[in-house]
Amino acid sequence: MKKLILLAMLFIPSIALSSTKDATKEALDYCATTESWAAQKVIDAAVERNKQLDRMKATSSLIERHKLVKGKKPITFEDWGQLYTQTIEVSIPYIDSHKKPVIFIASSIISAEECSLTEVAYFNITPEMY
Repeated sequence: MKKLILLAMLFIPSIALSSTKDATKEALDYCATTESWAAQKVIDAAVERNKQLDRMKATSSLIERHKLVKGKKPITFEDWGQLYTQTIEVSIPYIDSHKKPVIFIASSIISAEECSLTEVAYFNITPEMY
């Protein structure tokens, strides 16, 4: 069975490429989860400042991700491949669920191999905070 799959991948390259693309997308998507380094940095800093926040119920979602390019050439890093800018939204509810959650926008440079290539830049966009 393994030989048949290998032969199919050799003669139908799109099969091999699609599985590589899927793995890359999956790895990049992980960088937008609450378990990712960027989200954890934001959550840790917010909970450190406000002990009333519920870190266990925090959520994170991808706002936007772009490949880094200069002109038309992709910007790559030798060990980690194609680089991307990524912006996520991190929402952290209060333990007292009657209060609205605190919302942050966070941005960083990532690759499919590494979610923590740069320090995370983030700011609080919670409307009630202004």
